[in-house]
Amino acid sequence: MHVSSWTSCRTCYALFAFASLPDLSLDEWLAPRPELWRRVIVPAELKWEVRDKLDLANVTERVLFPGLEGLSRWLKRYYLPQGAQ
Repeated sequence: MHVSSWTSCRTCYALFAFASLPDLSLDEWLAPRPELWRRVIVPAELKWEVRDKLDLANVTERVLFPGLEGLSRWLKRYYLPQGAQ
């Protein structure tokens, strides 16, 4: 008997996964499911520390926004002096 890797994976999760329906609104889907999401507000004085930690985990503009837009955002942030933005 063949068991797909999806059903046999007990520790699988998807942090940034979306349904494949093109007309599905994420806001409408999440509204009746408040237990599935939470809002995190990062204080301004911790912004660069949080960005550094996200960079270490490879959560960057290049990953979240593939293509030239994400790459250009990342390059802008990477090469600007820290207090310039």
